Amino acid sequence: MRNIAKSLFVVPVLLISMSACNNSGQEAKGNKENDSVDNDWTATELVGKYVFEAKGDTILLDLKNQNDSLVGPLSYNFQEKDKNNGEFRGVIKDSLLVGEYSFMSEGVNSVRETVFGIVPEGLIEGFGDVEEIDSKFVFKNIDSLRFDHGMILHKK
Repeated sequence: MRNIAKSLFVVPVLLISMSACNNSGQEAKGNKENDSVDNDWTATELVGKYVFEAKGDTILLDLKNQNDSLVGPLSYNFQEKDKNNGEFRGVIKDSLLVGEYSFMSEGVNSVRETVFGIVPEGLIEGFGDVEEIDSKFVFKNIDSLRFDHGMILHKK
């Protein structure tokens, strides 16, 4: 079961890594074009539907303001790969939307930490080294996440 959960997390990360081959020479800290802009974002500003679509791959996120959190369905549909559907719940921390993604894929429930950088164009998911703690995948160091893969979820 643990191996299935790890593979469910690894598939989207590998796909995004492969799509970022054009950017392989850029360092995360040196890529100012996609870095989150230092801004005082509010939950109200972030409410709405966000979409990434390219080459048959789709990511959909529909955020609503609920108490002090932003919540909503999040789905990943990568061409010729597994499809993940679940619920995102997060909070704004500086220029990041930090939360958990609870999803089911191939009949297995999983939870992983998910972080989106808030950029003027929308949201861009951060990726980095993860570890499993209490059956959840969490980032080892949120400060070293990469946002340079170019897969921006545009607000609709």
